[in-house]
Amino acid sequence: MNTIDIPKGWDQVAERIKQDTKLCVVVGKIDSGKSTLCKYLVNTWTASGIRVGYVDSDLGQSTLGLPATVGLKIFNTPPHESDYANPAHMHFVGNTAPEGFLLQMLHAVKTMADKSRQEGSKITLVDTTGFIEGPVARILKLHKIEMLRPQWILALQAEDEMEHLLSGYEKMGWQVMRLGCSKRVISRSQTERQKYRSEKYKAYFRGAKIVECSMHKVVFPACIIGTGQRIHPPELPRDAGIQGMNHLYVEKCGNELLIMADRMDTSMPFYKLKGYFGVTSVVFIERHGLKDLLVGLNDNDNNTMGLGTINDFDPFAGKLTLFTPVYDFHMVATIRLGVLKLERGEKEYGKTRVIQYV
Repeated sequence: MNTIDIPKGWDQVAERIKQDTKLCVVVGKIDSGKSTLCKYLVNTWTASGIRVGYVDSDLGQSTLGLPATVGLKIFNTPPHESDYANPAHMHFVGNTAPEGFLLQMLHAVKTMADKSRQEGSKITLVDTTGFIEGPVARILKLHKIEMLRPQWILALQAEDEMEHLLSGYEKMGWQVMRLGCSKRVISRSQTERQKYRSEKYKAYFRGAKIVECSMHKVVFPACIIGTGQRIHPPELPRDAGIQGMNHLYVEKCGNELLIMADRMDTSMPFYKLKGYFGVTSVVFIERHGLKDLLVGLNDNDNNTMGLGTINDFDPFAGKLTLFTPVYDFHMVATIRLGVLKLERGEKEYGKTRVIQYV
């Protein structure tokens, strides 16, 4: 900690809130020094003999763990920098930004905060994303605070860029401490941020291998594939205009009809399929879009065991092939689909929504 700039007041704050605090949340814009503050607090409190749970929910520039996840590590003694590399627990969200994944984000943070408490942390410290502008950010931050119910909100701001959030929190009765930013905070360009994530992916997937599993032995919470009744091409209505689609796979489960094909034809009369099969929604998956998709691999208790990327998905053979370092793959119960695509498990090369409701 001798290598960082400690602004005036950080030491008094650390001393003040350690006395009766069970959970505190750190908020601030991008490059405000949230991770620096969290490391300072972890170091200071553990030096006083306090067991600290550090929850890192910065999906894009995580200190703990991997991009697109919320990580948790519990410290009993002041950590070295290398101690932040591998979290004890993580929960997959699916994106490096909260947009489109607000529910997954909130669930992941709550899960990690609860686990910190269950494992005996006296103080749980939650680092958040730099997502502070606009109505979506305001809603996400507010619900996160209402869900976690922290004793303190620690706000890092250079001027008054957080006041549109903080004044509302105070009116609602939350305790807020405004702190100055460290002078040595380094702003990262978009390229530098992508490089940082690539290094994280590369280190994680270094020992990965190709594994194969039956799609009927796992659950895909985002869709019904593998859970319904297979519909073969001769059973499809002739006037639906889908017979010519390549590698067409169809399932029906309840009020949903799932269609998987190599490419989607938006001109298809999906209303005819709904009427013919008596369903209220049609779920479409482009099979080629699944290639290289980042996924979370969860066990029966919904703990994220690790990450993987989809190498191939053959619904006709009922086989899913993944590239992953998870060695006890037989324990995987659910596969959570994200939106990020990784080249050779190293570099992000795009985002895609492979599941479309029509």
